[in-house]
Amino acid sequence: MNPLSHRPFSVAGPSNGYVWYVVWLLFAVNMLNYVDRMILAVLIEDIRRDIPMTDTQIGIVTGLAFAAFYAAAGIFLGRLADLYSRRMLMGVAITGWSIATAACGMAASFWHLLVARLFVGFGEASSMPASQSLIADYCGIERRAAAYAILAAGGSVGLTVGLAGGGWLAGQVGWRTAFVVAGALGLPFALLLWWTLKDPVRGAQDRGAATREGLPFSDVLAALIRNRTFLYIVLSSTCTGFVLYGVAQWMPAYLIRRFGLSTAEVGLYFGLAMGVGAAVGAIVGGFLTNRLVARGVHWLLTLPLLVNLLIVPAYWGLLSSPSLSFTIAGLFLINIVGALGFGSAIAGLHSVVPAGMRASASAVYGLFTSLLGVGLAPFLIGVLSDHFHAAAGPGEALRLALMIATTVGWGTPFFLWLARRNFNEALVHSESNE
Repeated sequence: MNPLSHRPFSVAGPSNGYVWYVVWLLFAVNMLNYVDRMILAVLIEDIRRDIPMTDTQIGIVTGLAFAAFYAAAGIFLGRLADLYSRRMLMGVAITGWSIATAACGMAASFWHLLVARLFVGFGEASSMPASQSLIADYCGIERRAAAYAILAAGGSVGLTVGLAGGGWLAGQVGWRTAFVVAGALGLPFALLLWWTLKDPVRGAQDRGAATREGLPFSDVLAALIRNRTFLYIVLSSTCTGFVLYGVAQWMPAYLIRRFGLSTAEVGLYFGLAMGVGAAVGAIVGGFLTNRLVARGVHWLLTLPLLVNLLIVPAYWGLLSSPSLSFTIAGLFLINIVGALGFGSAIAGLHSVVPAGMRASASAVYGLFTSLLGVGLAPFLIGVLSDHFHAAAGPGEALRLALMIATTVGWGTPFFLWLARRNFNEALVHSESNE
């Protein structure tokens, strides 16, 4: 028997309590994902004292190279998640990326650190396609927004734990041991998922819609390209990712350079402001959207469209402030507001894609958001910061780079507006028996 094969069950069997257990289990997996992904951001100033690096090199190791490997692997692993056991795939992946995270603590050069981060990216690439596909098979459209919001909140909590915990550990035992501890956290999660997660029938919640399972990948890709609503949602999320990950990777360094915070202080303040703010916003927005969807499915895209009109001006105001207190409070509020639409946008995406290609769709989504968001944003901010460094100094140079980068956020409401124009038609089509 193929080790990745599985015997799916009908999702009608498990209790409502087990369904929500699965959602919260996937929340925990995504939390771990972001702990291991984001801990590097708060440790980077300590690392560069042992391993000298330019801001451009930091942008490569924190963003561009990691994201390129993550995105390429995501297409392959997302396809596997559409064809084989999602439980098996995720269990192996968690173990792999946890070992790679611990290996970051053994790096002796920029290249050693880069290679270890590539393997972190490879392992983490399977998490989101498999998780999003599982949630769609456990939750109908009337509660998908809340379920996806909880999943997204896991990333936000992981960001908090990675930054605050990583900063505290670095102050206590050094940055190398901090990586080892973060990596060790993954093994209990892998065992819990392996022994308790059940893999449901694909399309169990799609009201009789054709799952399109087992299609050749070329046919899956062609169907996704023809789905304009899907493409517009992907482009909107790419713009969101560019701003979100650019800020997440560089704001700790900005706070250290501009306000003179220690690694532990910046991990705590920034981690709580961004991570807790985004978690609160995502969960509140998810349950709010569940109520709004009863009035019309267009709210899956209308809510994120409205809240993202506020994000760019808010970041400009925050980055123009000379006050640390205002900056931290502003980050907290921005992340609450910005995260209100996290769950609904992803629910909208998976509501216009047949069940048998949802993991692949998530991987294509990850390809764009990873390369152009997670990868390109930290790299470009690093390049811009190096460009302004001679004339402005390190703190001001990074502030100017962040100001320029956040303008990309205007693309989020624009592409959501395009997606919303024919969202109802696309949703009906996905639930037909064609």
